[in-house]
Amino acid sequence: MSDFRPGVPGTMATRPVRLLASDIDGTLLGDEAAAERFRRTWHSLKSEERPLLVYNSARTAEDITSLIEAKLLPRPDYVIGGVGTVIADVRIAGPLQAFMEELGPPFEEQAVAAVMQSIEGAAPQPVLHQLPHKISWHLPEAGEERIRSLAMRFAAAGLAVKLVYSCRRDLDILPPAGGKGGALAWICRRLSIGLDEVVVAGDSGNDREMFEMPHVRGVVVANALAELRDAASLYRRHFLASRCHADGVIEGLKHWGVLR
Repeated sequence: MSDFRPGVPGTMATRPVRLLASDIDGTLLGDEAAAERFRRTWHSLKSEERPLLVYNSARTAEDITSLIEAKLLPRPDYVIGGVGTVIADVRIAGPLQAFMEELGPPFEEQAVAAVMQSIEGAAPQPVLHQLPHKISWHLPEAGEERIRSLAMRFAAAGLAVKLVYSCRRDLDILPPAGGKGGALAWICRRLSIGLDEVVVAGDSGNDREMFEMPHVRGVVVANALAELRDAASLYRRHFLASRCHADGVIEGLKHWGVLR
């Protein structure tokens, strides 16, 4: 998939990067030595030159905080958890209520379950993966056509949802305003950061929405699943790293001029 690697920085309009939004598992984490290299590299940047750092993960905000406290990752400016259903400003305790209000009321679990229980092969994920605005199920080997058909079932039941499918098994049911891209766009609007000033990094299908945001530049790590690689290949503004995990993110930041 190296055909979607842009040439040299400067062949496209490239504004300075003001914000890096990265997935965690499979992207920044997955290789302990590479994660430590990323942490050292990030801390080596002068504070006035360092972009804002946002972690954008399926993990809960509490899980992400524990990784930061264990010094496995640099301290970010914002945390997006639950596949774009929770945003936390690390300087403030608790989630940002303004974003939670935009998501609307929590899901009625029974209404969602009534639709999912009619789907052959579907099974709910453990309780620890469920959040007020995220209901997660397992649905093995579901193609795009099956996901579209499922979306139509929810619509017919009068439920407005966004379906995010990844890793050929994981189905996250979110409010329409949720998702990794929706939450990141909310932060950018709040901070008056242009999407062409944003770089995103990821490895799987639940990162896809970030890469589909207009004007955003991306870093696809070498270990990324085909579901993200294929989607990112549709856009010339994304970079396919030759290295895996955090080493690939470092490579991408060099490509986009964040690191010399």
